[in-house]
Amino acid sequence: MDWTKKEEAELIKKYPSYVSVVQLSIDMNRSVRSIKQKAARLGLSRGRAPSNKPKDKAHRKIAEKIYREKNRKRIYYIKQKRVRDIKTELVALLGGKCSNCDYNKCESALDFHHNMGEKEDNLAHIIKNKSRQKALKEVGKCILLCANCHREVHSKGV
Repeated sequence: MDWTKKEEAELIKKYPSYVSVVQLSIDMNRSVRSIKQKAARLGLSRGRAPSNKPKDKAHRKIAEKIYREKNRKRIYYIKQKRVRDIKTELVALLGGKCSNCDYNKCESALDFHHNMGEKEDNLAHIIKNKSRQKALKEVGKCILLCANCHREVHSKGV
């Protein structure tokens, strides 16, 4: 089906505007593809929607800083919960009780003790600041001790 001069004039008028191509196809009783092809043959281009993106590249850093300041407490509690969940998982992986005295009343009183010669990084630091996978990898080099047994082991120099 050929295009009439009236249809071409209407396309030239409406195509660069913010009217969607689908709406144009409905108004002009043409397919979306035929409208796009005719517009390309006529050398028409679509108007771009105004961008809300700022010109400077540092805007993202500023926006993240503002977000962190506004949601400081929420971020802190989310991190605390994440650390608790990972520690619970690691404690369960190592049996859930002290390997010396079988203490299991309070999970907070259980510590991870590196076997001698295998200490690379503090496991508590890994749990807080690194990934769960790194913590799982490092826990294989540890044994689970209660706080008292852990202090005794370190005071003996063993």
